[in-house]
Formats: sequence, C-alpha cells, structure tokens
Amino acid sequence: MSSTEWPDTPEEMAALAARLEYTDEPVELPPTPGPEGIMVSRSLKMPTDLDARIKAAAADRGITQSMLMRQLLETGLAAIEHDHPISLTDAIRALAGLPKSA
Repeated sequence: MSSTEWPDTPEEMAALAARLEYTDEPVELPPTPGPEGIMVSRSLKMPTDLDARIKAAAADRGITQSMLMRQLLETGLAAIEHDHPISLTDAIRALAGLPKSA
C-alpha cells in the first residue's frame, strides 16, 4: 500500500489505525463556504459587445463581473417566477390587435 492509497485489507487498515495520533492540539479547519454558500462554476458564451457592457457595468458599480451577473440572473429569475412574462412576438401581436385611438 502506497502512502496515497486506502487500505485494501483488514491488516493494512489496522496498520493505518496504529499510526494515527490523537491529540488535543488545535488544527486548522478547511474553509467554510462564504455567505452566499458553495459556488458552482458555469461556462457562458456571449457576444464581445455584451461582455464589454458587463465589464463596464461591473466597474461602474465597483463589483466583480461574476457578482453583477449573479445579480442580473437573480433579478431575471425573480421576474420570471413572480410575473408572467410573454415573448416580444406575443406582445406585438396583442398590441396590434388593439383598436386605433382617435
């Protein structure tokens, strides 16, 4: 058994357990997720002009591009979840059907 492998047999496990040392010394814990929880990376393709607009908008607000995109996604999802958005085509069709004003 190498130092990077887990034991395969009860004997190897007993040997590993015999080498463990238990103390009351403080240890450094792994970092915990930030206030927003565990982050998931997503790959996103966008036109260069949209990317430039996001960079500029984030810089204007003094936040990262990732934070701005998260805020925009939250806003967009809230609108979808709490409203009944319609497509632009449906909106034009509905407006075209209205009577003309005098």
